[in-house]
Amino acid sequence: MSDKKKKKNEEVEPEVVQENDPLAEPVKEEDKVITCEDLLCSLEAKHAELKNTMLKDRADLENTKKRLEKERVTERKYAAMNVCRNLLTPLDNFDLALKHTVTTAENEAVFQGFKMIKDQLIKALEDEGVSEIDALNEEYDPNFHQAIMTEKVEDKESNIVLEVLQKGYLFKDRVIRPAIVKISE
Repeated sequence: MSDKKKKKNEEVEPEVVQENDPLAEPVKEEDKVITCEDLLCSLEAKHAELKNTMLKDRADLENTKKRLEKERVTERKYAAMNVCRNLLTPLDNFDLALKHTVTTAENEAVFQGFKMIKDQLIKALEDEGVSEIDALNEEYDPNFHQAIMTEKVEDKESNIVLEVLQKGYLFKDRVIRPAIVKISE
């Protein structure tokens, strides 16, 4: 018999590979047998990961809802602020007009009309939440006052408001215009 026929007739026995054998070929992933326990552990890990992701997403959604609600409340609270700010200049002009002296009875009637209009404007602004910043004889506060002049006065402490050059106003709890003042040195 020839060598070829001998080799064909011989049965080849499969080699048994020891698990700890360093020369053994590594077992491929697709050749591994997956047990039910391995599959269960894998699925439980994936479940825990997805649950964690879902909880984080839910928390983010709740935080976003709270933030948007807070922004909406703030926007409503300060919605009229720009309108009120725009009405401060006409209010200042009424103050200037009312500083003039009245000489005749006819002018007295016009003066009283201007005073009534100014009072109504002040009342409407107060109803919206506008209030005047009290500054005269108060300690200078850069959050509410803008000092443009200083003067040395003997009987006053330093940083006390001596004169209000332009009134300042608050809208609820925000400064819409600081008081322009002269302070002591």
